[in-house]
Amino acid sequence: MKRQQFYIGTIVLLTVVLLFSFFTKEEAGSLRVEAFGADGSDQQDDSSAIQAAIDYSYENDKLPVQLLGKNYTLKQGLHLKEGVALEMGLATKLLAEGDFNVVELEKKAAITNGTIEITTPEFSRAAIYVSGQEQVWTTERFHIENVVLYNSSGTNRGKGISFTAGNSGEFISFVNVMSVNISGFHTGVHLQAAPPKKDGDYNFINGNRFVNLTLDDCIVCIQFDSAVTIPHEVSGNMFENVQIQLTERTDKAMILSGTNNRIDGMIWDASFVEDNQPLIEFIGESSGNDVNMNVPKDRVTDEGQGNRYSTLEE
Repeated sequence: MKRQQFYIGTIVLLTVVLLFSFFTKEEAGSLRVEAFGADGSDQQDDSSAIQAAIDYSYENDKLPVQLLGKNYTLKQGLHLKEGVALEMGLATKLLAEGDFNVVELEKKAAITNGTIEITTPEFSRAAIYVSGQEQVWTTERFHIENVVLYNSSGTNRGKGISFTAGNSGEFISFVNVMSVNISGFHTGVHLQAAPPKKDGDYNFINGNRFVNLTLDDCIVCIQFDSAVTIPHEVSGNMFENVQIQLTERTDKAMILSGTNNRIDGMIWDASFVEDNQPLIEFIGESSGNDVNMNVPKDRVTDEGQGNRYSTLEE
């Protein structure tokens, strides 16, 4: 009888442990990364634990993955899978140690709040990266909001946000990026559509909205890299209420290609950049773009066609 009672007690205890483990993973409709082994206070690599939480969310109910108020060390990048939201607290940091895309987003994924900080001087990739392989369209958008992207290494390398359509049949369209601060990179925002590898295919990054962005201490703050139109174009993107803070390390506020892009905002401290150096450059593969910034005409060069820009003199 005692042995039977022991077995019954053991079974009950194991059941309680399993249930406790399940419910501590899923708290009030979200997942805490600590339940998957992340610490956030011991300076040890939390990459695998956070990725395990993302994978669990993707494979189950796609509950939001939460990282609240700690500094999580990453020694490899995170792959934010389709339909999963990464929710950081305002004081949360992801500290990237190494050279990799820190967060790669699939379609219908989201990242909000917190800081992604680059601590490696050799960093050459992107803090937030989206591939045109996701073929993002109106019903499959992802969401990026209220995130700080900061390269604190002092080397001004890598990219803050990178949208890339690089092979054939790749595209990213109708995405909303809201209230993101980007500081200390080589390129703050880079939109690139490379020539497709197959005849008859198109690559494009079109119709995206970037609202309330702040770009500070970047070598190039905004750069479009494409042909003027298809088969590989960056067109119809809108940047509204943009604030650009130049420093002595800045080379260009903008290098623009593509067609019918719109950029509206302010540029601060142009005196940090030599007087004979243009701040805004429309390359030859540009047409019909519209820029409204507070810079004089002699700080703008235009090798394209039909581009429009309003300046201090107008």
